[in-house]
Amino acid sequence: MLYLAFPQDLRDRYKDSTWLTHTREIEDTQFTPDDTLVLAWWTVTDQAELIHLAYRARQRGTRVIYVGPTDFDTADFKQQLCLMGIYDFLFFKDEIVLGRIDDLIEHPRTPADVREFLPQDFASPNAQPAVVEETAEDEPAAPHGRRGLRDRLRGGSRWGKTSPPSTVRILQPRLVCVVGVWPRAGTTTISYLLAKRLAERLPPNSVTCVEHPKQWGRMWEHFQLDKHLPAEQYHHWLQGADQTIEVDGVSLVPLPPGFEGVKDDAQTRMVEYIFRQRRRPVTVLDCGQNIADDMLLGMADHIVCVLDCDPTYLSVKELGKKYEYLTGKHPGRVVTVLNKWTRFAQYEDLFEDAVKVPYLSPERMQQALWDGQFINISEVDADLQALTMRLVQPLSTL
Repeated sequence: MLYLAFPQDLRDRYKDSTWLTHTREIEDTQFTPDDTLVLAWWTVTDQAELIHLAYRARQRGTRVIYVGPTDFDTADFKQQLCLMGIYDFLFFKDEIVLGRIDDLIEHPRTPADVREFLPQDFASPNAQPAVVEETAEDEPAAPHGRRGLRDRLRGGSRWGKTSPPSTVRILQPRLVCVVGVWPRAGTTTISYLLAKRLAERLPPNSVTCVEHPKQWGRMWEHFQLDKHLPAEQYHHWLQGADQTIEVDGVSLVPLPPGFEGVKDDAQTRMVEYIFRQRRRPVTVLDCGQNIADDMLLGMADHIVCVLDCDPTYLSVKELGKKYEYLTGKHPGRVVTVLNKWTRFAQYEDLFEDAVKVPYLSPERMQQALWDGQFINISEVDADLQALTMRLVQPLSTL
């Protein structure tokens, strides 16, 4: 199916297509890998919202073609599109040349065609994917003959589609937002445990752990990052740099020392930064209690909601309403974690399909803090496996 988010006066040219003329229509459409979405700036003029919609379509494997004004014809914006897997883009000044759009629909670009906007290892046509989801068997070639516009836009050539001997489908990158409904639920601990376990089971440079700018920063102290990089040399993404510090195979993105949080106007910059991380298989974002960050949570593949198994919290109605708000706002994407689980807790029946992470003694937490390392997860590995498989399944390396 071809979807076009174009002005309505072009409908006569693409009669066999589905037209999406409002942002809500694009948001509500359940795209598939067989679809193509032509997304025009003239339909969605807010750049952050446009990027969000394009990203959601790419999550479902949909091919996205971007058409916009020459004001956006910059190397940074093109790189941002390419890192989301959008290689087909056109920019016009005074008028849209429909012939160029037709040609782009017929002939999809590849990473090699946009090599200048991608990191070297990402753009190489010989680069092997780090993570694969499945390998399909041989498929017979489609019969020859001219096809309609709708069929021609499902990824094949104009006159027929011949599959290679085998097809490898790349696992789409995962953004995991870890949030807590009440203070001290353990979002930071769960973020570290997740990042550590994934890093041990995925290829190198696969996992990034990021601190939300409204979260209380802890990475710098916990991992004693001054031993890795002097604080005066570190530049956070809010300062216009994408600097990370690697510890035990995890790329950490800590808040700068002494950081006191940001205002709401940094939300768009946060979303843009997360998009730039999308070429890695997994990004874990420690959000703390920022459950109302709708733009950021809206782009997450999974939301891990951490609940401390403290009866004085679990019995508070106001906190229960927050939990219901989160699960209702993002149905199907919230994974509940009952943290600090003990045999005395009797709440597992209240939360459907919840993952139970056992209580970790303060001695173990303090030992990791003094050593400047991740927490030893050997004793809770089996419990974490249930959580990681929910988030990134299927990964053969897990």
